[in-house]
Order: sequence, then structure tokens, then C-alpha cells
Amino acid sequence: ARAQYRKADEMLNVVLPAVAADEIRLNGTVTPKRVEQAVVMFADVVGFTSWCGSRPPEEVVATLHRLFIDLERIARDHGIEKLKTIGDGFMAAAGLLTPLADPLLAAVRCGLAMARVVPQHEASWQLRVGVHVGPVVAGIVGGERYQFDIWGDTVNMAARLTSVGTPGRVCVAAPVHELLAGRVDSVDGGLRYLKGKGD
Repeated sequence: ARAQYRKADEMLNVVLPAVAADEIRLNGTVTPKRVEQAVVMFADVVGFTSWCGSRPPEEVVATLHRLFIDLERIARDHGIEKLKTIGDGFMAAAGLLTPLADPLLAAVRCGLAMARVVPQHEASWQLRVGVHVGPVVAGIVGGERYQFDIWGDTVNMAARLTSVGTPGRVCVAAPVHELLAGRVDSVDGGLRYLKGKGD
């Protein structure tokens, strides 16, 4: 029984951010939170879908597993909290549950580091990254399988920025770019149409 309890306890750290896992251990639940200035990052592997269409499933899963192990390591090194994978996409946040001195800059640096690593896995792959800052609601939903998640327009904006971004770069909207002024090298990507947002 003790071994089973230990295994279940270890699984909490696999499926939940560490702070959320600790709260479940203490209270049996995670209190929903509103975070006014969370940094949300989406990363999408360009070229993966066409690559996996002609590969055996064992190769697809093993290759994707190695890739996500690398991306998780990079996120951890930058203090970024991985929230989940969505297909070949990676969703993370900074300044959500764990304090970070400069979550926005950490997320941008993390995205750039990830973009450098992805082509090492497969020559045809690149990474598109979108980062946005703003309010989110965070919590756990589901009864059979715990799922820590975040909701709000900030999440939608980060995802949509990813879809219009340039592979190998981090895409941010103009207001976020202003927060980064003088701290990163940047290129004006011009107006881009975002679904539900306009130009």
C-alpha cells in the first residue's frame, strides 16, 4: 500500500505544476486563481504533421517524446512552467504559480532557446512561438484525470500569435513589444490578421 501511495504521489508531480501538486497534497484541491499579469507562451512545431504522416507510430511517438523532453528541460532552465502539450504544440506560462523576477523576458528567452533546439531533431522542423501578457484564470478541471489549465483572452492571444509568427522567432503583439523595448533584438513584423482580433 505504501508503494502505491508513493507512486500516486509521484504522478501528481508528472501531471501538475509543482505548486499545484503541493496544494493538492495539503488541501485535497487547488483553489482557482486569477493572475493579472501572467505570461503565456505557445510553441508549435512547423513541419511535424507532414513528417509524421509517412512514419511508423513507434518512430513518431519516440521522436516527439525526445523533442518534448528537450523542450521541458529548456522551460525548466528558464523558470517557465509547462502546462501541457497539445498535439505537437507546447503550452507554458511564466509568473503564474511560481514568482519569477522577469517572467516576460524569461519566456522570450525560453522560446528562442527552444527554437534553436527544434531543428536539431529533424532538419525540416522549425518552431513558431507566441508570447502574450495579461490576466488569466488558473485551476483544475476534470474528475477522472486532473487537468491544470488556464483560461482567458491572454491564452487565446498567445495561441493566435503563434499561428502568424515567423518560424525560429518569438511573435508578440505591439503592446508586449513595448514592454521589451531595448531588452531584445526585434524586427517589426507588420500588421498580421488575428482571428477574432483583426489587424
